[in-house]
Amino acid sequence: MKPILSVLFLLVTLSLRAAMIEGDIQLKYVDSGFDDGVFKKEFGDTVKATCEWRAGEFFGRETVFAGISVHNTGKSPMYFNYYVAFFDKDKKLVGATGQSPMKEGLKAGGTTQMGSCLIHLPKDRYKDIVSYQAIIYESAPAPAKPE
Repeated sequence: MKPILSVLFLLVTLSLRAAMIEGDIQLKYVDSGFDDGVFKKEFGDTVKATCEWRAGEFFGRETVFAGISVHNTGKSPMYFNYYVAFFDKDKKLVGATGQSPMKEGLKAGGTTQMGSCLIHLPKDRYKDIVSYQAIIYESAPAPAKPE
């Protein structure tokens, strides 16, 4: 039974794809995700992610809103994991977050938001952010469950 599980795990791993973006950034402190200062960039293969990043206030706390909108351009449900990290001028981590969809994955043609990607920071610490790295892993079959 173990060799069969190993082969299945290998097949799932081989079908896993990743798309990454990175670069310099200066986050704007804005009141709403609809303001002009929101950083937007698209990336991804079958699951297309659009970044919608900004700094602002969330229940009285200074927060980096690091969510994405995702759209499954494929013909079958897709599973994905999204992660983003922000760094200062010395390439030190300022904050990071990530999120995955529900158990069923994202339906073919479906669109959703990963809006819970929040990074609460001390006052004015968002100003230290000068670069980022973001990645989205996607796969068509359900991810393998660890034993």
